[in-house]
Amino acid sequence: MAGTRIQLGQLGMPGQVADLVKEARQLIGWTQQELAIRAHTSQSMVCRIETARADLDLRALASVLAALGIRATLDLDGRHLEDRRHQRGALHARLNGYVAGRLQRDAWHTASEVQLGLNSPKGWIDLLGFREADRTLLVEETKTVIDDVGALQRTLAFYVREAWQAARELGWRPQRVAVLVVALDTQTVARRLADQRDLIGHAFPGPVDAAAAWLADPSRPPPQGWVLGTADPARRRADWLGATTLGGRRRPPAYADYADAATRLLRA
Repeated sequence: MAGTRIQLGQLGMPGQVADLVKEARQLIGWTQQELAIRAHTSQSMVCRIETARADLDLRALASVLAALGIRATLDLDGRHLEDRRHQRGALHARLNGYVAGRLQRDAWHTASEVQLGLNSPKGWIDLLGFREADRTLLVEETKTVIDDVGALQRTLAFYVREAWQAARELGWRPQRVAVLVVALDTQTVARRLADQRDLIGHAFPGPVDAAAAWLADPSRPPPQGWVLGTADPARRRADWLGATTLGGRRRPPAYADYADAATRLLRA
C-alpha cells in the first residue's frame, strides 16, 4: 500500500481507490460504519467508495482518506501546455508560417499546430508536412529560443511516435518520418547551442545543406538523422534554411536576441 500512485486518467481508477480504502480500513480493524463516523460521512458513502459504484465524490473521499491516515495529492501535469503557450506567440507564428510557406513552394502539404490526442490534447506539433513524391512525413519544430536540448529531444521523440496517427487523420499515408528543427537565427540561440555543442552534435547529426537540398528535391538523398537549422523570416532567397554557427557557417546571426527579432519582424 505504501507509495500507491493512482492516475486520474486510468480507466480503473475508481476500482483502485476502492481497493485501497477497503484494504486500509480492514487493516486498521474498522467497520464501514466506524470509518464513516470518523470521516463525518455516511456508511452508504463509504460503501459506494469501496465498491466503486459511482463517480468519486472527491470531498467525501478526501475525508475518508484523512480518517484512514492516508495522505493524498492531486498531481496535475500540464507540461504540454507550455509548448502551446510558446506557439501562440506572434514571433513564433511568424517563423512557423515562414517555414510552412517555404515547404509549400517545394510541393509539401503542410498542417500547422497539429493536435495530438483525439479526446484530450497531449501536445501540438508545430508543423507537419507530407510529400507525396517520396511518401515522407516531416515533423517540424519551430523554436524562437532553445533552453534545454534534452527536453527538445524528448518532445521530438514523442512527436515522432504520435505523428503517424496524426498523418492518417489528415488523409496522408507516409512510409517514413523525418525530423527538422528550425530555430530563429539569433545570437542568443547560437550561444545556447554552443553551450550544448556535444549534445547538439549527437541529437542532430543531419547536415543542414544536404537536408535543404532534399527538402527541395525528393530525388536527393534524405538526411541521415534529425536536422537542426536556422531561419530568418525576412530572408527571401532560395537558400532559406541555414546551418547553425556550429556547422561552420560564416554569416553572423541575423538578430541579437528574441527582443531584437520581435522588434524588427513584427513592426508595422
